Amino acid sequence: MKRVIVQDTDLDLLTILTFLLEEASFEVLPVSHCKDVASKINSFDPQLIVLDFRLSGEECTCLCAAIKKDFPCIPIVALSCNHNIQKQYAICGFDDYVAKPFDIEHLLSVMRKY
Repeated sequence: MKRVIVQDTDLDLLTILTFLLEEASFEVLPVSHCKDVASKINSFDPQLIVLDFRLSGEECTCLCAAIKKDFPCIPIVALSCNHNIQKQYAICGFDDYVAKPFDIEHLLSVMRKY
């Protein structure tokens, strides 16, 4: 079972994502605050991290860079409603992205890649 940390500030969406991913055989650690993700990595040992890329993306971009520095092998996916995410995700250091609103099959497809 693949372990994934999923971070989103929208608690309803975080609950839905957790349910969907657990149904798809992922072990999920839901985290609502971006600042709490890094402290969970060593204990949870995720194989994938999904971060809420908010409109500016600044907070999670900094977090992505910090995680990549300490854990370069963990893929990080941006989950975003930002209209420019298709062009921005790689520049910001993410391995992939899923645009909100998302298609469930597309989300699972992206996550299974890693």
